[in-house]
Amino acid sequence: MINLIVCSLEGALLPEGSLEIPEEIIELIARLNKEGIRFAMATGRNYDAVKSLFGKVKNDIIYICNDGGVIIWQDKVISKTPIDRLVCMDVVSELEKENRFQLVFAGERNVTIHTHDHDFITYLESMGMEPEYVKDFKTGHKEVTKIMIYAKNGLDEESYAKFYSKWAKKANVAISSPEQAYITAEYVTKGNAIALVQHIFEVSEEDTVVFGCGYSDIDMFEHCFYSYAMQYADAEVRREAKHIAENVNTILEDIMRI
Repeated sequence: MINLIVCSLEGALLPEGSLEIPEEIIELIARLNKEGIRFAMATGRNYDAVKSLFGKVKNDIIYICNDGGVIIWQDKVISKTPIDRLVCMDVVSELEKENRFQLVFAGERNVTIHTHDHDFITYLESMGMEPEYVKDFKTGHKEVTKIMIYAKNGLDEESYAKFYSKWAKKANVAISSPEQAYITAEYVTKGNAIALVQHIFEVSEEDTVVFGCGYSDIDMFEHCFYSYAMQYADAEVRREAKHIAENVNTILEDIMRI
């Protein structure tokens, strides 16, 4: 019996270019909740940036945010894993001096930046983020659950290899898009966040459905029996899932019928 559905926000609930979750999906989530099936979303964005997307069901969603760094349910933090403070400071020291990179520090709910670059701020706002400016990252954020490293012209392999070699021994370092790499605390991934949610709500992998679209979603497939990659996901993502889905709402409707 299916008791938990986990869905990636980017690419699944929000197809590329979309700014709003379709009302049809909102209604399906409401129906699932009435049937006792919990619904969780997983995203690299912060809680404040995504909660309003879910309208009338916003208080019924389990929010796996910051690529697993924070889990919030009913507006309460049920898990938070900060990055080692020394790693945070080392990232600042290493990358702030390079003009081609922009940094975003995500806390429990919000995000902070140390730039007035209008194009970059507009880019963040397009994802629902409302960044707060700080004069100094080293003093402006007490607990950091995710660092986003953004390169407007794209990340090259040499840069990513450098990030990985410097910080992977004390943190999780990964790529989320051609322009973005990110750092979370050691062992913090969306997949491990699902495992924690399953433990808290006493749900088995056999009773869990997962939808994913990006590379950071692949490890989510390891924690469920029913895994779906969106049909427009990259080939590597599709290979890791058991099933391919054209859209989320069709599968949710099938689950309701079951």
